[in-house]
Amino acid sequence: MTPVRDSLNQLVGEGLVDLTPGEGFRVPVLTEQTLRDILDVNALLLETSSSENTPKAGQSDDQPSSDTYPDRLAAAFLGLARGSDNGYFVHLVERINERLHPVRKLEPQVLPKAIDMLNRIEASVTATRGEQIEAIRNYHEQCRSAVSQIISLL
Repeated sequence: MTPVRDSLNQLVGEGLVDLTPGEGFRVPVLTEQTLRDILDVNALLLETSSSENTPKAGQSDDQPSSDTYPDRLAAAFLGLARGSDNGYFVHLVERINERLHPVRKLEPQVLPKAIDMLNRIEASVTATRGEQIEAIRNYHEQCRSAVSQIISLL
């Protein structure tokens, strides 16, 4: 019982599970405002962590776990985050990638240029800081404009 409770409390700390005293643990519902907030934080982290030097030596191993859109996008964002030399930025981007995985599965259905944006983000990992920021902003602006559609499909 204790290891399970400890694990659930850790998930609460990471924002992946909610705890309501007297009711227990629940997976949090993703609302439009929450999704906008997560996208804003993700954009801020990625813009802050982008650099002229990505990928760092030995850190270009951010290969997607599969060839799916969400996994490729997560790998590209991790590659950008690693350019910061800040391990906590990388950790936060990893957590956001996990939280947004179900959302990203829907993006190609909702965003007409999702694959083009993905290709641009992947290319930006080894591009200039300006190109990285432009690709990051373009992606997040498109996602923010489609939040209502994405939430309705969840």
